[in-house]
Amino acid sequence: MHSTKDNILAHLKRSGGSTVDALALEFGLARMTVRQHLSGLERDGLVASREERRRTGRPHLLFSLTAGGEERFPKRYDRLADLALQEVALLEADEIAGLGPDEKKRLLLEKMAERVYREHEGTMRDKGLKERVVAVAEILREEGGFADWKAEGQQYEIVDYNCVYRTVADSHRDVCDWHLSLLSRLLGKETNCSQFITEGAHCCRFVVKEGPS
Repeated sequence: MHSTKDNILAHLKRSGGSTVDALALEFGLARMTVRQHLSGLERDGLVASREERRRTGRPHLLFSLTAGGEERFPKRYDRLADLALQEVALLEADEIAGLGPDEKKRLLLEKMAERVYREHEGTMRDKGLKERVVAVAEILREEGGFADWKAEGQQYEIVDYNCVYRTVADSHRDVCDWHLSLLSRLLGKETNCSQFITEGAHCCRFVVKEGPS
């Protein structure tokens, strides 16, 4: 069972930030109790607060995760390293001959995406788009993501609140492109991302539509 502090951290992760009043309402706690938990999380360096002004009334404090708080959530740098090492070992000299550094990186990421796709190819076979969306959200959760999905007519959106490759992706945007390419392969249709965590959003939003592949 998760502690109240763990639940607060998870809520801040999903919401991108919250007030004492909103947290008290969410968890059915007294405002004083929420403040005590937040004070402890601030002392631990997991949460920070900033003053936010409203159009009317007094300013209030908005609490959000610090970098230390972000690192409390699952990260899969080991997964990324393992995939890269497996594919590097299989590279042939003629595959990379004449390629520049960026081209070599793209080639490696393409091969990594293909390897992950093959791992899940059987699961995706003969599934419609909705079933694939459900399966992909589950795969993301198994990898450590905080993924949800929803449908709006012929369009589906997968929202992931936790980037399991955050530190690497912050330095190498190619990792975001690789991840998006992988999701397109798994879903069997071109997938777009309307916002990235690495660009300052509190979640990544992946959008895929019914229609020709």
